[in-house]
Parts: sequence; C-alpha cells; structure tokens
Amino acid sequence: MPDKHKNDLSIEIIVGLFTFIVLIALGVFTIVLSRQNFLQKKYPVRVVFEEISGLREGDHVFLRGTQVGVVKSTHLENNHVIVQTDLEVPAQFREGYKVEIVASSMLGGKLMKIYEGPLDAPPLSPNETILGLQPIDILEELAVAVIEFRTATEGLTSGKGTLGKLLQDSSAYDEMVGTMENLNRVSQRLVKGEGTLGKLLAEDDQLYRDLQGTMASIREVTGKMADGEGTVGKLLQDDEIYLETQELLAELRAAIDDMRETSPVTTFSTVLFGAF
Repeated sequence: MPDKHKNDLSIEIIVGLFTFIVLIALGVFTIVLSRQNFLQKKYPVRVVFEEISGLREGDHVFLRGTQVGVVKSTHLENNHVIVQTDLEVPAQFREGYKVEIVASSMLGGKLMKIYEGPLDAPPLSPNETILGLQPIDILEELAVAVIEFRTATEGLTSGKGTLGKLLQDSSAYDEMVGTMENLNRVSQRLVKGEGTLGKLLAEDDQLYRDLQGTMASIREVTGKMADGEGTVGKLLQDDEIYLETQELLAELRAAIDDMRETSPVTTFSTVLFGAF
C-alpha cells in the first residue's frame, strides 16, 4: 500500500514538472513571437488623436521605416483618444513632425508611423503634447472614388460635357472622320509632290534650288545696299541726300501752307472782277 502511494506521488510530481516546463516554453515562445523584450528599456510616447480608426493595443509603431515598438494602450480623454506607446529607441521630435495611423495591409489592420521632423528644425520641449493626424480610411476613400467615377460615367452616357457630347453626337464623330480623311488626302498629295509644299518636300529638289538661288540674290542685293552701292544704297548711306530730301519736303510743306492761305483771297478776286 505505501508503495502504491509513492508511485502515485511520483506520477503527480512528474506531471507537475511537465506542466511547469510547458508553461515556461509557452511564455518563451510568446515573448519571441511578440518580439517583446521585457528586460529592454522602454521609451514611452503619448500621442493625442481626434480618432484612431481602429488602432488597437499591440499594433506596431514604425520610426524611419523600422518597427521600434508597439501600442501599449488607448483610451478616451476629453473628447480625444490618447494612444500610449512603448518604443525601443527614443524619438527626437522636432518642429514639422508627423504622427499618423495607416493601414498595415489591404486585408486590414493598423499601424502607427512616426516622422520626427526635419533634421535642421528646432526640437520640441519635453513637455510638448504630440498631436496625431486624422487617419485616412482607405475604404471610405475608395467608396468616394467609386461614387465619383459612377457620376462621371453617368455624365458621359447622358451626353454631358465635351467628351459626353462626342460620345453621344454622331455628327461630331462624322466631322472627325471627315477631318481625318482630309488630312489623309493632304498627306498623300505631299508624298506625291503635289502643290507648293509637296514640291518642296519632293525628291526633285529643283524648286528648293531655285528658292536657294533667289535667297542668294536677295542677300547679294541687300549686301550692296548696305555697302552704299546703287541709288537705293546711296540713299541709305549718304546723310547729305537725306538732309536735302528733308529740306525739300520742308519747302514743299511751306509752299502748300502758303497756297492754303492765299486761296480764299484769289477766289474772292476772281469772283469780284468776273462780275464786271
């Protein structure tokens, strides 16, 4: 009988030890899988949000694209949501910082991203309240985009707007087809060398050579004019001829003015003596 009692006691001890070992193993695996090191120093960061869009305790926190901690807790306080995080490294917040909640994947889940601010920006005081940005709901944004797309397609099908009219008005399509046919005919004429532009583009460059010769002649004439050769060239280069022309014009203008002044007297004399 005592031997049986000893055997039962030994079995209970073995079962207890096995259970204890299993519990320790589960604890180790839990720590490893959750990537938590309870002996590592933590740097708490308190962030105030208007709304956290489903962020939960245990969600990851990223800094400079690296996971540096988790969300420790979330609670409501004075119509705001307070998110308390534990970071593995200290965050140096500067002016222009940004803390936002984003989707961790298309399947759901959230994470927090911290941008400390430009490196050359002044640092925030230790007592400064860190404010988070309003989260963007991907599903809501997608729903809005779908609604806007549906509105645009309905406008097209009803013939609203320029594109809608083009899709609904057959005359616009006919005019476009006619325009394309005209362009096709013009391009074919150009290829065949028809018309002035077609001749310029044709393989026979006679017209091009003629134009080149004409331009050379014009350059030669303008060059002689610039050198003062010929009548026009002398007129352009000789200041004396210009001055004489100006004097001649002035004398002609004075003569015309004298004629205008004496014209009434001459007319009166002619009428008076013509009566006798």
